[in-house]
Amino acid sequence: MSIVFPLFIYILSTFSYLLPICCFLPFKLKLKEKVLFFFLLFVNIMLIGRQLGNIGVILLIVSSCIYISLINKNRLLNICIFIATYLFCVLIENIFSLLWDTFVFPISSIQDSYLYYSLYILLYILILAVICPIISKSLRHLGKRIYMNISKRLLMLIVTNLTMCLLIFLFNIIIGEHIGYSRKTVTFNCILFGCYFIISTVLIVNVIKAHTVKIEMNMRQDAYNQLQAYTNQIENMYSSLRSFKHDYHNIMLTLSEYIETGDMNGLRTYFDKEIIPLNKKLSTNTSNLNQLMNIKITGIKSIISAKLLYAMELNITISIEVTEEIADIPMDTVDLSRILGIFLDNAIEASLETEKPSIQFAIINLKNEYIFIISNSFLDSGLPYAALRQPTISTKGGNRGIGLYNADEIISKYNYVLWDTETTDLYFTQRLRILKNSGEA
Repeated sequence: MSIVFPLFIYILSTFSYLLPICCFLPFKLKLKEKVLFFFLLFVNIMLIGRQLGNIGVILLIVSSCIYISLINKNRLLNICIFIATYLFCVLIENIFSLLWDTFVFPISSIQDSYLYYSLYILLYILILAVICPIISKSLRHLGKRIYMNISKRLLMLIVTNLTMCLLIFLFNIIIGEHIGYSRKTVTFNCILFGCYFIISTVLIVNVIKAHTVKIEMNMRQDAYNQLQAYTNQIENMYSSLRSFKHDYHNIMLTLSEYIETGDMNGLRTYFDKEIIPLNKKLSTNTSNLNQLMNIKITGIKSIISAKLLYAMELNITISIEVTEEIADIPMDTVDLSRILGIFLDNAIEASLETEKPSIQFAIINLKNEYIFIISNSFLDSGLPYAALRQPTISTKGGNRGIGLYNADEIISKYNYVLWDTETTDLYFTQRLRILKNSGEA
């Protein structure tokens, strides 16, 4: 019994840590990851119970942060949420301990009673099992929205604040171990932890709100700039139409001159050299642009139209394939517009360096994902494309290349958006995959 009971308590304590962590983390842990995490927590709790005491909590937190960082790329966010989850659990446990001490059994003597100690942990786990999923569900959508608009610098400040809060909590826990967990000690910890947690939460929320307002203003400005670019392209199309009307008038005059003079050979030659190529170009451009009508998201359609119309004006051969309706993409429209704008700008610049500039653009609507494909002719500079995602690295020369780095920064915010690059002898291809079910990534 002396061995079995402590083992049972350690297993329950491990579940009391793992349950809220699984609820609050922004990604779903796989079964294998949960098992490994359980083993990691169990070993740390064994060390706390048998060797290190409450100072071993530091090792538990550090090792857990390292593990979470290794299994998901959003390291800062995950560490921030883990620390906040731990602080939340400490606060709940202290409140629960105070209630238990008041209405059930003295908390200072609970470890001497197998029955009360087991009931204490089981009831604590039950409370977590009830409140954690409810709170997690309420905060998950808000948390995603906040993270889409949060900078790494601000996230670092939040992590720093939570770490300071954590150090204060740990200090009180370690001191409490030495002086004993009397009713006064638990009450003091509840008041201290509660006040600090509430103040920190209010400060963090207000800072995030201010930052979000700034980001939203920037997003509106970006949307306005995209709309302005689209409007400019429409104006250019109108100018081109006026020019075409003028050319059409001249063509008709030339045709009538050939007909009036009876020069059928000259008419045939003029028709083959001038009319047929012009008709082919107009038909191709019209057919290509018509496919963009399948894009029902105005912001996305405007940036693609503006860039491809600009490419056509530069005499770049354009091929467009959007055969199915694109109406609902699970990604922020401004972020996706910025990424596509960067990719298309790079494609235009790179293709102009070749003898036969060409760009192929496609959106493929599959059952589980959307695939954006942008392929362009290019001159191979021998630079590894993994390096192109670094700031200031570019095939265009020094002090440039910030575009793909910015695209990589935006994409890193979404764990369900995948980006890959490949080259052939003649073409440079960017593929952006957006999973329709964000939980698949």
